[in-house]
Amino acid sequence: MLEGNLVKTITSDGLELVGFWANAKSDIAVFHSHGTAGDFYTHKFIEEEGERLSQKGISFLTANNRGHDVYADIRKHKNGKVKWTQIGGGFEKFEDCLLDIDAWVKFLIKNGVKKIILQGHSLSQKILYYQYAKKNPKVVGQIHLSPQNDDGLMFFSLGAKKYKEINKKIRKMIKNGKANEILSKDLSPVSYTTSAQMYSGYLTDYGVGTLTPYHNPKSKNWQILEKTRNPLLVIFGGKDAYIKPSPKIAAKLIREKAKLAKSLEVKVIKSATHSYIGYEKELVKIITNWIKENFL
Repeated sequence: MLEGNLVKTITSDGLELVGFWANAKSDIAVFHSHGTAGDFYTHKFIEEEGERLSQKGISFLTANNRGHDVYADIRKHKNGKVKWTQIGGGFEKFEDCLLDIDAWVKFLIKNGVKKIILQGHSLSQKILYYQYAKKNPKVVGQIHLSPQNDDGLMFFSLGAKKYKEINKKIRKMIKNGKANEILSKDLSPVSYTTSAQMYSGYLTDYGVGTLTPYHNPKSKNWQILEKTRNPLLVIFGGKDAYIKPSPKIAAKLIREKAKLAKSLEVKVIKSATHSYIGYEKELVKIITNWIKENFL
């Protein structure tokens, strides 16, 4: 059983975020950032990983960001008072991930951590973007689990013509001050509620969070990965239905693009899906072995 404590942090813009901290009192920790409209606890591999790392004397933090759940009430601190604000995965602004991750990184440093491994699931562009923007010397490595390409998912779902039309409409909505307007199903075919702001962030070809466009190998959006120097571990499920065109092509492109990384390991767990259901132990074994080989 994973032992630890519920913890909180407050971002620089006042949002109170919650997480779970398994403190092994080590100078190295893994920080897990959840995916789109997710949370810090649902996926079974999170608990499996936290328990395994704790056994090896490695601290583990799994925590919410402002994009947790599709629609979320979040406590906001301002001028000594607390009020509620509404955000969630359907309404977040991608760039705000800098504020969320930075708050948790500061939490780790405050708790004596000197070396931080950032880990992201699905929407792992957030940790890639954070380290590119912040160049935090405390971050020594990155783990990308099922690094998604939601822009490509829209490209294949909509078809090239409609995809381009919708991208133009989203850009126009934001220009006209309608960033938080909920999109109709004909504009957003995804299964959850989305705003124009959220959609623009990483479901368009111009999105600041569209950093692994597997459907477009020549895209300039690859430049952040191409400039990344941290050691990288990237893992895909071979049966991941969300990685388009395919996990095999995605893995190949990651190997081609991440040439400046100090080290790069790309793994495909043959029969695993996007969330590694039934393959949690295999996933965690790859992660712990990589950490042992690179940082211990």
